[in-house]
Amino acid sequence: MFAYRPRLSLSLSFVAFILSASIASAQAGSAARKSMDISIFAGYTNVVPDYSYQRDTGVAFGANITRYYHFPIKPSLELRANLANGPIVNETFYLFGVRGQVDMFHDRIHPYMDFLIGPGFIHYNFVPVPSNPSYRGDNGVVKSPGGGVDFDVYRHFQLKADFQGTFWKIGKNDTLTPQILTFGVVYRIPFHRNFSYVNNK
Repeated sequence: MFAYRPRLSLSLSFVAFILSASIASAQAGSAARKSMDISIFAGYTNVVPDYSYQRDTGVAFGANITRYYHFPIKPSLELRANLANGPIVNETFYLFGVRGQVDMFHDRIHPYMDFLIGPGFIHYNFVPVPSNPSYRGDNGVVKSPGGGVDFDVYRHFQLKADFQGTFWKIGKNDTLTPQILTFGVVYRIPFHRNFSYVNNK
């Protein structure tokens, strides 16, 4: 039903390669300047909904809090929402989880991997079960591994490219695997080790 699935493992393998390569060369200098930062992001999202090849489009937004220690991987907690509509189905995800980030090229490029989980909601723009015309939607728990990269562009602003795979069981027998590609903007609020706001990078 879903021929796009091989790209999920390929994309995750690529992100894993970036993380592995950067760990060998990453420096912990950012920990000396700041202890944590809080980021908020929003952007355009494009979803392969698994019900058809007619993509859904919409918005993604969220926030994460990152702690900086004296080792290359910076852990984060992330909260995000994806809202996408399309001609066949509309899908909404509310996800929370963990993220690991490394900093490359003088702390200007930030690849990461994450694992998120939360409720997902689907609304059918057709009657999927002719014998039950009142059935127009469903929900379930979504597990979402993924990754991406943030690029510093100006002071505390970054550009984001993000890919999320999802594994979603609805009902007793249906398993969906939508794939989500997001391009967005990040605003990052860094703090010194005493948690005071850092105005300059």
